Amino acid sequence: MLTSSYEPLHGGAETYARLLCEGLVVDGHDVVIATDGSWLDDLPGEREEDAGRVVRLRDFADRVDARDKVRWRQMQYSVLDELGAVLQGESFDVVHANSHETLILASIVALETDAALVCSLHEQNPDLERFGRGRCRLSYQTLPVDMHFVPSRFFAERAARFGAPADRIRLVHNGVPDAPPDDVARNLRSALRTELGVTPDQRLIVLPGRMSARKAQLDLATALPLVAAELPEVRVLLAGRVSDYAYEKSVWGRLEHEGVAELVTLRQDFGAEAMPAVYAAADLVVQPSLAEGLPFSVVEAMRAGKPVVGTRVIGISDVITDGVDGLLVPAADPPALAAGILRVLTDESLAAELAANASTTAEREFSSRKMVADTLDGYRVAVARRRQSAPAAPTSTSAS
Repeated sequence: MLTSSYEPLHGGAETYARLLCEGLVVDGHDVVIATDGSWLDDLPGEREEDAGRVVRLRDFADRVDARDKVRWRQMQYSVLDELGAVLQGESFDVVHANSHETLILASIVALETDAALVCSLHEQNPDLERFGRGRCRLSYQTLPVDMHFVPSRFFAERAARFGAPADRIRLVHNGVPDAPPDDVARNLRSALRTELGVTPDQRLIVLPGRMSARKAQLDLATALPLVAAELPEVRVLLAGRVSDYAYEKSVWGRLEHEGVAELVTLRQDFGAEAMPAVYAAADLVVQPSLAEGLPFSVVEAMRAGKPVVGTRVIGISDVITDGVDGLLVPAADPPALAAGILRVLTDESLAAELAANASTTAEREFSSRKMVADTLDGYRVAVARRRQSAPAAPTSTSAS
């Protein structure tokens, strides 16, 4: 597994890689995860973890700036130089790339080792970046990928649009870990709410995700005065790193202008290990995103048995059935968002029904066990395809 980012960085791609590889190890498979360790001096360069042998590469970063090297060449190949030294003599059945940039490296490794090449491309809109359409054509149409794993219709449609053959696109929903037992969840809830200063009679809304325009924290900031006017005991936790500081400034500016900034707490320090407590502490999880591929945080919240209000966009609507296991509201519509929040927080029976159905849906469709099993099926197809297409070994002939 080549993944340019991995834990302790927390996000959908990182969690996907960990859960998948942990499941593969449990099933008896040998797994090596190669990732960027240049920013993690406190972690060993190589160690056994629950997800397999994790190799955190560092030397490549110094090679990029070496005065006696061609920098552009080092930008392309220094990771391969280091990875090749670490894995010298090893062979693999599957090379799995977890992003566009690692797919280029993985293609070289797979072609060198005659392994099947598969990928899971989590980037939301790479086609909108500089030369993005060319990047997508390279990834989906040109590189020798034996299987594209896609977690939702959004990604399947993009893969097809940029040239991936239909028989090489496989829908496998991202899995989420099991929720903690009820007694553990109650303790986690109490501890985190105490830490946040949220009293038992206050209602905590959690919006998980990076602070960015796509996640639409600004829409929640605009909706919050409408909610607080009816439920003054409401509180909000924004749980995620800031990835756009100008956007963060605009969110706080709106909250202060509306006089509700004191109701909101931003926490950027919650890693994967803290998220069970975050969901346990919530009375409601909201995801007002303007666009989503597959909202991992929504599935996590559903698995934790929490009611969710999300926007009616592709990705979220792949996960939530409106009125059954969550509520869907129009995107970029703060009054509608406020109405959805109030509907759940003021109707205990509805909240309980949505929460129970959400947990059932997540267990049935998004368990990590199902993800691992479905991915293994895809691996087997990819390996068989690669072996069928491998060039025959040259035969020797002798003169008569």
